[in-house]
Order: sequence, then structure tokens, then C-alpha cells
Amino acid sequence: MTDQEKYRKFVEWLDNPVWEFTESEAMMPMIMSYISPEEAEFMTGIPLNAKTIPEIAAIKNMDPDEIAPKIKALCEKGLMYESMRGDSVRYKLLDAQQMFLRMPYWSGAETEELKNVAHYSNKYYMDGWYDQMDAVHQKGLRAIPIQRTVEDVRQVMPFENIMQVVDNYEYYTVSHCPCRHKHKLDPDYQESAYPSETCLHFDELGRHIVKNGLGREITKEETLEILKKAADAGLVHGVSNQEEKPDTICNCDPIYCTMFRPYHLLGHSQAMNKSNYQVKVIPETCKACGLCVKRCPVDAIELKVSSQATSKFNKAASVDTDICIGCGVCVHKCPTGSIVLEHREETTRPPKTGREWSQLFVEDRLAAKQEQARIE
Repeated sequence: MTDQEKYRKFVEWLDNPVWEFTESEAMMPMIMSYISPEEAEFMTGIPLNAKTIPEIAAIKNMDPDEIAPKIKALCEKGLMYESMRGDSVRYKLLDAQQMFLRMPYWSGAETEELKNVAHYSNKYYMDGWYDQMDAVHQKGLRAIPIQRTVEDVRQVMPFENIMQVVDNYEYYTVSHCPCRHKHKLDPDYQESAYPSETCLHFDELGRHIVKNGLGREITKEETLEILKKAADAGLVHGVSNQEEKPDTICNCDPIYCTMFRPYHLLGHSQAMNKSNYQVKVIPETCKACGLCVKRCPVDAIELKVSSQATSKFNKAASVDTDICIGCGVCVHKCPTGSIVLEHREETTRPPKTGREWSQLFVEDRLAAKQEQARIE
């Protein structure tokens, strides 16, 4: 089998109606810059649901002792996932998004291999590959308010209390933000001014990360300190979009984040999912300094003339609550305390579990495919 045939079969194995490899000149260079022909051939046929090494060996018709080091190497590259639950250890192939947009960059390494794949994955991302996400209503992340930015804490649901979310875990880790790191590696982009080591993962995912050199273990206290510094820097807390045991808290910037970049540059209808809060302005005390305008990740705030304003030029902050995601980034640094987060009229609950989120994702993608076929 030629190398081209190995890559073709690999693409066919990963390609599916839920998440496709769309046409682009950047697609094959992205794959070939990070995955060797031998790796592509080995991964073809490995399921995206977790299996034991003997089960994978049977699928590949290989000896378990022969495939174990291959799987370990792929886990370390961010191409496979090691699921550890009690005494059970299982492995699965990651989907294309995880392979090329997320896991390989967590370590913060700066190898030539990573520089090449970062360059082509950024091109592919902007060349329509990520437009598939626009039709998905339940995004991968949901905004969670910064601690102490909510006006009435009695209304805070447990899944929207950052302290309660963090308290739920036994194992804490931090990795580099893959969005900022892959743009740092790409000579077509400037390095982000925001801190890099801010991607928090917990329990099973955290153990996979540390065991495979993709991040480091930290304490709960260090986790809270990272969240504080991220909030001070103007980063948005984005939690895995599920109510029970989310495994990730990202600290997202409005420039390179996979959630915000398509909203600002690709015309997507929303960034990450909103929290159940929105900004309320107290115009009488607002000094119209503009800091909230600068910090808002979705450009939901502007300064407008207000009859209630007492500032110079009679202006105060004005919020478009339809756009506001309720993250609290603006509230956190308001020098006069003139903006707070208030609860929206209706409470929207996220998917209960990761499995439910996946089902909703699939439904949205298949519905989008059907609509596209109808139009064509």
C-alpha cells in the first residue's frame, strides 16, 4: 500500500457526516505534517469508543505486546485517549478536532512538527473547516461567571458557581491553552499577550494528560489562583457544557479562542453558550472610562449618552443583553462597581451529561446536513 493510500484510508475512517474533512488545500498538509504514513495506517480501524489493548489488537490483527508501545506513543502525541477508571484501562482514537485543534498543543512544546501542523491547522480552520460548528446550538463550552460578579448569589445554580464546580474534583491539572499556543507556533500570527498555561482539566482527563506529558498536576489552591489571574487578565471562564462533572475549565481570550474566533471572523451566530446572567449597568455611578468596552469578549458593550449619567459628556455603559454571554469579565474590573451580573428572566440548563451533549451535537449536525441537501 502506498503512503497516499494509507492517508486516504485514514481520512475515510475519520470522516463522517457529523464532522467532515471539508475540501481545502490545507487539509492533507495538516494531516501529513503531524501523522506519519505508518501512524495513519495503524490508527485506521481503531474505534472512537474506548477498547482494551487486547480488543484493539484483535481489530488490528496484531499482538497486544506489539501495539501497546504504539498506542502509548499516540497518546503522548495527542492522537489517542487513555481512559482510566479504577483498574480498567481503555483506549480510543480521538476525533479530528481533538487531534488537530486541541490535544497536541497542551504540552506547550515547540517542536518543528508542532509548528508545521499548527500552521496548516490554522489555515484549514479559517478555510471553512470549522464552519460546521455554526449550526450546533450546544457549543463545547459554556460561560461561567467569575467569582463574586453576580449581584444576588442566592439565585446561583451549582453548575454556575465556579467554586462549587472546582470543589467537585479529586485531581487537578493545568495545560497550555491550545488556541493561543498553536497561534504562537504559527509564523503567520503574533504571540498572544494573555497567559498561556491556563487550561484546567480534572479527574480522568487530568490523569490522562499528566500520564502522557500533556500537562502537570496542581492543587485545588493552585487551580483557584490560576482562575483569579485569568479573570484579572480578562480571560473568560469557559466550562465543559454539561451539568454533571465537567472535565475542563478553559480560560478563553477573544482573539485566538476556538469559541470566539469564528464569532468575530467567520460570521458564526454565537460564541460559547451563555450563562444564565446578563450585565446590568448603574448609569448614575458609571464614569464612562470604557474599560468594560475593552474587556467584553463579544463586543456587547458601548458607551452611550444617558439622561441618568453623571460622567463627563453624560455617557454611561450600555449593554446589548442579546449578545452578552454573562461571563463577568467586565464586572470583575469595573473601578466604580457600576456593572453587575443579574439573572436572566429564564433559566437555561446545560445538557445533563457529556453523553447528552454529544447526542445534541449529532442531532444538530445531521439536521444541518439535511437542510443543506434540501437547499442544494
